[in-house]
Amino acid sequence: MARIKSTNFYQKSGKVANEVFSNLGNGVVGCRAQNSKQAPLNAEQKINASGLSALYAEVRYLNPVLRVTFPRDTNGTKWANRFTSVNKKREGVLTTTKINPDTPVDPQQKANEEYTSEIDWTKVLFAAGPLLVPSVTVSKTTEAGETYSVVFTQEANVYEGAYCWTNDRLYGVLYSPDDHFALVKQLRDRGENGVTSISVPSFVKPENIHVYSLAMTADGKITSNSVHTTLGA
Repeated sequence: MARIKSTNFYQKSGKVANEVFSNLGNGVVGCRAQNSKQAPLNAEQKINASGLSALYAEVRYLNPVLRVTFPRDTNGTKWANRFTSVNKKREGVLTTTKINPDTPVDPQQKANEEYTSEIDWTKVLFAAGPLLVPSVTVSKTTEAGETYSVVFTQEANVYEGAYCWTNDRLYGVLYSPDDHFALVKQLRDRGENGVTSISVPSFVKPENIHVYSLAMTADGKITSNSVHTTLGA
């Protein structure tokens, strides 16, 4: 939207021809074009749009996790946008194919009408940053009743002079795309050895769960990359 500083004693508002004016206050008038049409997308743009759509479809379930694992960056970019921005560029995360490969790209069709995208959750990052990744192994234990547990076993990995500190906070993330079950839990600090168990409801099948671990500075501003771990039998 264009902004114009009014030099008169009035401010324009409403529609004139194809322009819409609005009063923004302090003598400033905003002006935008009405009903501007988006230019048709080419094949490369549609592939990009399809991949972004697949990632955004998961964000609604992942928001409680991403608020923790993707703190705002120095530009103020929020968790959901950081998650999609990082993963759309990461090699192997998205595989996009044309639904009807023998037909030419139709400029009148939307990206998701011509392309479909799959996410490889083993390559997805739930955190991205320069901290040293944590040393964590994962296993599963069976419990009585309607739950089982995912067990995180930590080894202290603090090295003098490396990008890590004893009081870095470690987190575990669970996500089942099939069930849209997402959970984040703080583990022990980086400088500690120990075990943390997370109870999981029985409706979430263990074979569908992807497990991630990550480190974060004590002030919550900087993270490591997340590490994907296969859940043991």
